[in-house]
Amino acid sequence: MGWFIRDSRSGLSWADQTLGSISAPPMRLLAFLGLAILLMSMSTYTEFKVHIEREKMALKLFFYLLPLALFLVTYVTMRYRLPYVVRAVSMPKESGKQDGCSPWGVAFMVVLVLVLVKYHSAVQSGWF
Repeated sequence: MGWFIRDSRSGLSWADQTLGSISAPPMRLLAFLGLAILLMSMSTYTEFKVHIEREKMALKLFFYLLPLALFLVTYVTMRYRLPYVVRAVSMPKESGKQDGCSPWGVAFMVVLVLVLVKYHSAVQSGWF
C-alpha cells in the first residue's frame, strides 16, 4: 500500500520512480520487430489484393448479367401477368383484355434506360 505514497526522503512516489527509470528498447530489437511486422503485412497485403481482384471480376460479371436478368424478369411478369406485379389502378373485371402494359413497368424501364445511358462510359471503360 505504501507504493503509491510519496517517500519523504526522495519526494517521489513509486510510480514516478518506475517511469523515470524506463529506457527505450535496444535498436536491434526495434529493427527486428519492425522487419517482422513489415513482412507479415506484405504477405497479408498480397493475399488481400488477390481476393479483391477476384471480387472485382465477380462484380463485373454480375453487373454484366444484371440488365439481361432485369429484362427477362420484366418480360416474364408482363407476358404471364404474374400476381406479384404492382398495379397502378385495378381494372374492372368486365373491361375485357387490356391493351398495352402497366405504367409502372414503363416507368421502371425508362428509369433503367436512363441509368444505363448515364453510366455507359464508366461501365464500358471498366469492362473493356
